[in-house]
Amino acid sequence: MKKKTVNVLSALILLLSLHPSAMAQQRTREVVMIKRYAADTLTASPTKAPLFVKFITIPDDRTLARCGVIRALTGRHYILQLLPADSTLRKKVQYSYIASPNYKATDALLAQLESLQPIDSIEVQVSYSGEHFSAARTQTLYMIDRYHAAVVKLQQRDWPSLIALSDVTGANQVRHASPEVIINTINPYVNRINVAQQQFPMIRGKSITVSVKEDLFDTTDIDLSGRYLRSALQSNVNSAHATIMATLLAGAGNSGANGLGVAPEARLTSSSASVLFPDADTYYRSFGITVQNHSYGIPIEYDYDAEAVAYDQQIRAADTLLHVFSAGNSGTTIPSGGRYQGVGAFSNLTGNFKQAKNVIVVGGTEANFDVATLASRGPAYDGRIKPEIVAYGQDGTSGAAALTSGVVALLQDAYRQLHSIAPSSALVRALLINSAALPAGGRPAYTYGFGSLHAAGALTTLSAGRYRQGTLLPNSTAAFDIPVPAGVRQVKVTLCWNDPAAALKAPKALVNDLDMQAVTPDGTIWLPWVLNPYPAADSLKQPAHRGIDSLNNTEQISIDQPAAGNLHITIKSKNLATADQPFYIVYDFIREPSFAWQNPVNGAILPASQAIPLQWETTYSGNSDISYSIDSGATWIPIVSQVPAQQQMAYWNVPALFNKVLLKLTLTDTSFISPPCYVTPQLTLFTGFNCSDTAMIYWDRLAGASGYQAYTLSQGVMTPYKQLTDTFLFIPKQGNTSVYYAVSPIAPAGWEGLRSYASNYALQGVGCYIKALLADKTTDNQVVLSLSLGSTWLLKNIYWERRSPTGWTRLSTSAVNSGFTNYGYTDSSPYEGVVQYRVALERQDGQIIYSDISSVSILLQHDVLIFPNPVLSQLIILDKNYRERQVVLTDMAGRIVLQRTITDIQEYLPVDRLAPGVYNCSIFVGSQRIYSKQIVKQ
Repeated sequence: MKKKTVNVLSALILLLSLHPSAMAQQRTREVVMIKRYAADTLTASPTKAPLFVKFITIPDDRTLARCGVIRALTGRHYILQLLPADSTLRKKVQYSYIASPNYKATDALLAQLESLQPIDSIEVQVSYSGEHFSAARTQTLYMIDRYHAAVVKLQQRDWPSLIALSDVTGANQVRHASPEVIINTINPYVNRINVAQQQFPMIRGKSITVSVKEDLFDTTDIDLSGRYLRSALQSNVNSAHATIMATLLAGAGNSGANGLGVAPEARLTSSSASVLFPDADTYYRSFGITVQNHSYGIPIEYDYDAEAVAYDQQIRAADTLLHVFSAGNSGTTIPSGGRYQGVGAFSNLTGNFKQAKNVIVVGGTEANFDVATLASRGPAYDGRIKPEIVAYGQDGTSGAAALTSGVVALLQDAYRQLHSIAPSSALVRALLINSAALPAGGRPAYTYGFGSLHAAGALTTLSAGRYRQGTLLPNSTAAFDIPVPAGVRQVKVTLCWNDPAAALKAPKALVNDLDMQAVTPDGTIWLPWVLNPYPAADSLKQPAHRGIDSLNNTEQISIDQPAAGNLHITIKSKNLATADQPFYIVYDFIREPSFAWQNPVNGAILPASQAIPLQWETTYSGNSDISYSIDSGATWIPIVSQVPAQQQMAYWNVPALFNKVLLKLTLTDTSFISPPCYVTPQLTLFTGFNCSDTAMIYWDRLAGASGYQAYTLSQGVMTPYKQLTDTFLFIPKQGNTSVYYAVSPIAPAGWEGLRSYASNYALQGVGCYIKALLADKTTDNQVVLSLSLGSTWLLKNIYWERRSPTGWTRLSTSAVNSGFTNYGYTDSSPYEGVVQYRVALERQDGQIIYSDISSVSILLQHDVLIFPNPVLSQLIILDKNYRERQVVLTDMAGRIVLQRTITDIQEYLPVDRLAPGVYNCSIFVGSQRIYSKQIVKQ
C-alpha cells in the first residue's frame, strides 16, 4: 500500500493561512516541527521509511504499539513505522509525512543548528551502529569506542549529510555538567542516618570505595584526607560543591558534627564529569569502586539517549556497580519536548542519563518530608517512575544524591561483612526502595517515587536477611513464601532487576518484562502499584492503583492489615530478550501498635541554645504533648502541646543546659520516653600563642563541667589527646606534628559533651603571643598604637619601640596585667615620613619576643614629601590628599625620563633603571605644578 505524502512547502503555506491571530503561536510551533521532521518530497515513501505523524488527539499506548512507534516528539507528534491500518484510527491522524533523518537528533541540537549560519561550526556528539565511525566533511575530536559514540566538528551546512548516514543512530549537543546544590546543609535525621549510625556502629563503609564524578574535592580537607585514591580521571579543577558532596557522603566528622558524613570510613576517588558517559570499566575495577555519585545535571532531556543506554549497559554487565544521580533542580520547569511537552511541571529530569533503568535517581525533600519545589520529578520519558526515591535536599538534589550514595556504601559494606562479596546493585536498589518511607497512607508517585530514603530501615532489612534472589528463563515462574507474623499493619515487597539496555531512543526502555503478584492465605491476588503515564496533568497526579506493570524494572506490592500466614509471591517472565534474567525481592513489615524515637537516639548529644527537630515513627494517631526532664523523669517541663502524632516531627528550642535529658511524648492513654540523651553547649577554641617551640590554646570555662577532653588529629581521625581540669592546653611542638585540636566538656557523671569545632592553631592569626599591632595617624599627626595579644601567659612587660636613623628607640613600657589582652600607646611626636613601630614582649624568664613592624605615613610641614634622597631603587611619595596627579622626572637637559600617574596618598616609584645622576622631580595636579625638587639617583 502506498503512503500518500504532501509537499512540505505546501503544508507550511496552508498552516500560515489558518487563524492569523489566535493560532499564531501554535502555527509557529507547527512550522518548526514540520521543517525539522518532514522530508520535502512528493514521492511515495519506501516500504520501511519512518513517518512523521501528528494525531488530532493524544493517542493511547495500544495505538502507538500497533503503529510501531519509534520516537515520541510531543504528546501528539510521533515518528512511526506505519500509519494506523484501521480506518477509524486513521481519521485521528491530522497529517503525516515521510520523516526527515532529523528525528535521530535531539530537539536541543536541532534548535542550535537552526540558529547558525551555513558556514558556522558546531561540535556534535553522534552515536553510530558500526565498529568504526567516519564521515566526510567532519573532524573527529574524540571517540568513545566502548559506547559507539564520537564527538565531531562540522559546519552547519554539512549537517544534512551527516545525520542522513545510515550508521548514525543518534546525535546530541556536547553538554556540560552543572552542580545541583545551592548551599550546604546537613540533616542526618530526616533519612534516619543518625539512627543507622547508632544502631550499626560497626558499619561505616570501610570496605567500600566511592567515586565522586564531578570536579575534584579538597583532598586535604581534614574530614576527607587520608582516604583519597588519586585517579588519572580526576578533574584539574577543585570545587567547593565537590567538597560538600564528598563530606555529606563520607566525611569523617573531624572538623565537627557538620563534617560527619554517612559512611565516614569509605575510601574516595574522583573522576571528571567533562565526559557524561560512564567511565571505563577498568577505572571501576582497578579501584574496586562499587558506587559512583553524580550530583550534577544538564538541561532537561526526554529521550533514552546514548548516555542512558551506556549506563544501563554498564550496570547490567558489572552487576555490583551502582550509579546514583540527583534528579535535578528544575522542578518548576515545563518540558519543551517529548511526550510530556507542555503538560505541566512533570518529566523534568536534567539529563538523559537519568532516564536509565538500572540507576537510582534521587529527588529532594524539605526537612518536613515535603518534596522540595525545585526538585525535578517524573515520569521518565516513557512513563516509568522517576525519581526512584527522595532524600533531604531542600537546597538542591545534589545533597540528596550524596546522602543516598553514602547509604549505598553502608549497605554494600554490611553485605560484605556478612558474605565477603559485593552485593548486586539490583539488591541494593531493592533495599533502598522497599525501605523508603511513604507519607501516611501514601502510594508511589511521580513526585517522590517510592518514598523517602530510610537508612536505618534499609540496613535493618539487610541484616535480618529479608530478601530473596532468583533467575528466570523465558516464560517461566519463580515462587517464594514470606511468613507474615501476627500484628502486622503492612507488608511491603519490592522486585528489582538489572534490565538489558534498550536500543537508542527506544520508545519504551523496558526489555525483559517480569511480573510480580502476591497471594494472601485467603486466596486474594494482589498486583503491584502502577501509575497512569498518560500525558495529561490530571492523569499524572492520579494516585497509584493496582495493575500489571509493563514499564518499570522495579515493582512493588504493599498490603495493609495482612492476615498472618504465608504470603505467596510469584515472579513470571514473558518473552525475554536474553537467555535468563536474575532478580531480587525484598520484603519488610510495619507492626502495630508501634512507636520509636528517631531523634534523639540513645546517647545522642544535642547542641544547647539551638532549634532541633524531634522525630519519631509511630502507628498511633491523635494529638500529643511533648516534654523533657533533666532529673531522670521526676519532673517534666513542657516543650509543645497538641502535636499530631502522625506528624512525626516537632521542633524544640533547646535551652542553655549541660545535662542528661529525657524526652516524653504523651498521648491520651499512653506515653513514650526517649532513651537518655545529653544537652550541652559547644565550646570555642582560641589560640593564645604560637611560638617556635610551644603553642597554647584555651577556651571559656563551662559551668557544671568537671573537666575537659582534648582531641588532636592523628592518622586522619580526631583522637583523645589529654584530659584536663584547666581551660588551656600547652602543645609542645617537638614530636607533635598535628596542628588541629578540639575539646569537649566532661560532666561529673563522666559523660562527654559536644566536641568543639576542630581548630588549626597556626591559622588563627596569632603569632608568638601577638595577634596584631596597628599604627593609626590622628588628625593632629599623632600616632596611636594598638596591640592585641592572644594570651598574657608568663608575660611581664611590653616595650613600645620606634625606628630611627640610628636603630630602634624604646618609647615607653607597659606592665602586663593578667587577663587583659589589648594594650595601647600614643606617640605624640613622630617624625615626618614613613614611621615604623614594633613592640617587644618580655617574658618572666627574660626572653624577648618582637612583633612585626607596623608603619604609618606622617606629613608635618609639607603637603607632599618625597624620600629617600639620594635614592637607589625606589622613591616614596607621600601626599596629604587622595587625588590624581602626574609625576614627571627630567634629566638636566630637560628630557622626560619617567612619567607616571598616581592617586594614593602613599605611592612607590621605581627608579632602579635610571642612570646615576641628578634629576628634576615635578608633581602636577592638572596643569598646576604643586611640587618640584632635585633628587640624586645613586
